[in-house]
Amino acid sequence: MNWKSLLTELPVWAMGRLSPARYDPRRTEPREILVLRPNDFGELLTATPIFEALKKRFPATRIVAGIGSWGRPVLENNPFVDEIVELNAPWNNKIVENRSPGAVMRFLLRSPQVVALRKRGGFDVGIDVLGSYMGALLMMRLGARYRIGVRGYRGGHSGCHAYIDFARRQSGRAALAQAALLGATELPDARPQLFLTAAERASAARIWSASYPNDGTRWRLLVGVGAGVSSKAWSPRQFGAALLQIASALEQGGDRCDIVIVGSEADKPRAAEAIAAAGPHARVRSVAGDVSMRTVFALAETANVVLTNSSMLMHVAAAFNRPTVAVLGGSITRPMVHDAIWGYSEHYRSVAPDVYVEGQQETNWPDVERVVNAVLDSLQTQRTLAAVGQAQHAVPGRVI
Repeated sequence: MNWKSLLTELPVWAMGRLSPARYDPRRTEPREILVLRPNDFGELLTATPIFEALKKRFPATRIVAGIGSWGRPVLENNPFVDEIVELNAPWNNKIVENRSPGAVMRFLLRSPQVVALRKRGGFDVGIDVLGSYMGALLMMRLGARYRIGVRGYRGGHSGCHAYIDFARRQSGRAALAQAALLGATELPDARPQLFLTAAERASAARIWSASYPNDGTRWRLLVGVGAGVSSKAWSPRQFGAALLQIASALEQGGDRCDIVIVGSEADKPRAAEAIAAAGPHARVRSVAGDVSMRTVFALAETANVVLTNSSMLMHVAAAFNRPTVAVLGGSITRPMVHDAIWGYSEHYRSVAPDVYVEGQQETNWPDVERVVNAVLDSLQTQRTLAAVGQAQHAVPGRVI
């Protein structure tokens, strides 16, 4: 820890000494546990397994998720979350524009969201999944009687009563390690959790069927051309070139491919550029900005392959175990580190440039052909698995 971090940690440590543990979760089941994750969509998605772990450890405890208002769709219909409270904290997200120290202090001291939560009389346990000075101060401000954080990332551990050590481990596993500090032993997979409704699935089915209503499209490719950070987004023209090659290769093999681009309203121009680059011979359409986030989740559930930048869609696909190809480059200069923290052990592969040239983020991207081959390989793997499954079912007397 450098001297600047020590100076920042000092007041957190001092306030932590003035707010000692006033609750022991090992002796009594908590009445309420507050889980703080007011960060970006992908970060919230990776943390979702913690809710199941906590609910199974403390079935009668009220599990409260403190998230940014923008993240509410991620937790809708989640059976392990009893309440969602909105905390639009001005740190570690790209939604709140003003993240200055002054904005942080104003939020902690005067935000109506914080003031309203303080009136509840505190929480038995608070967990700052990210681990930060600000999160530790927020938990103290909200009267968390037992606080859990992270040592070695953004600080704040000295104001907590228990913490995990930051390491380059998968983000979902890190969140589950915090639940383990409370005695949770029945831990789910370190994979995002999303819970869809029948109506959301029906909406996605209508979108998929709109392109090929009667001839039974075989392959569904869901594409995300945007990213929360522009320097992590592959060129839409390169996306278009890849989509054209994918569609052409499949058609030459006698297959058809329905390609749907998803994203936010801000991604519409990128989607249009990708479609233009793909040209009229590739059947590519965009619903970016035209459907809800929950519908995007449902589209991912039934996609054969998801092609995306390092973005929320990558984690959405992981929630449904969908084969995913993530295009890494630009400001992501260490793909192995990226995958260790944000990747997944199964159904996931990343494609990064072979060589990085220092100071040339715009050109540090993989070749189109390598991305195309990764997508086609994923589809071929599914074709093989489907054929094996059909052969097994055809064997008389075999137990399936």
